Amino acid sequence: MKSKQDGVFTIELAFVLLFTSALLVFTGDVAFQLLSRVSLDRVSYSLVNVLKERTRFYDDHLSMTSAEVDELDTLAARLLGYAQTSETAPYGMRVEWMVDERYSFFDRGIEGGAPCIPDDSLKNRAHLAPKTSSDKRFPLYQVTLCLKADSWFNQFLGKGAQHYIHSSSVMPGR
Repeated sequence: MKSKQDGVFTIELAFVLLFTSALLVFTGDVAFQLLSRVSLDRVSYSLVNVLKERTRFYDDHLSMTSAEVDELDTLAARLLGYAQTSETAPYGMRVEWMVDERYSFFDRGIEGGAPCIPDDSLKNRAHLAPKTSSDKRFPLYQVTLCLKADSWFNQFLGKGAQHYIHSSSVMPGR
């Protein structure tokens, strides 16, 4: 009965197009978040390498100062493609170090606000630091970056649009 099926094609097409557009938005959102995560991984690894190698140039000065963390923040802003530091950029940074089994850290919050909390703090990883032949532990450094990201798929579903992407890198010093 062709006369009773005149609107069926239109209704089915609407459902298929809605499903296809949701799938495309979800795929684009996942791709964007993966690219952001790769960028954060690259920058956090580069920054922790800078911390590790700084002992070569600063002799026995293994701990960080606030001014040095500010310089790392400026470097992170440049590597992430922001002209300014984290006070105006949508990323945050936490620098942690453990020297002589003493734990310290500095936070640079996201847009000057919420701190960037790593999934696993360096305080819990002290056993990872290798020992020298004289049974002294090497310093251990960790840089965690957080990026505020918009989620297209969450906007499409009507949920909150923003969430945070994290990346941490750990490296023993010299």
